[in-house]
Amino acid sequence: MKSIRIALVALLALAGVACGPPPKILTSQTFLGPEKVYQERIQNTGQIDPATKKQLFNFSVTVCDVTETGSANCKETKVLDNVLPESIY
Repeated sequence: MKSIRIALVALLALAGVACGPPPKILTSQTFLGPEKVYQERIQNTGQIDPATKKQLFNFSVTVCDVTETGSANCKETKVLDNVLPESIY
């Protein structure tokens, strides 16, 4: 009975991990003066380009105001949807 509970908990944990969105990958970071940071990120959309059979990604830009204590106030803007990474760089 205990092993069945452990198996059920493991399956629920696996399902919870699989349901989340794919991670955003930081591709570039630049400091814009002493208090601003510019970041470029890509995120896998889970779709495939029918012509090239390659994965498609979303491209976003984040600008953060950074304080001396290390806290950040960030604003993210999605720039491109469903693009090949080669077309960005």
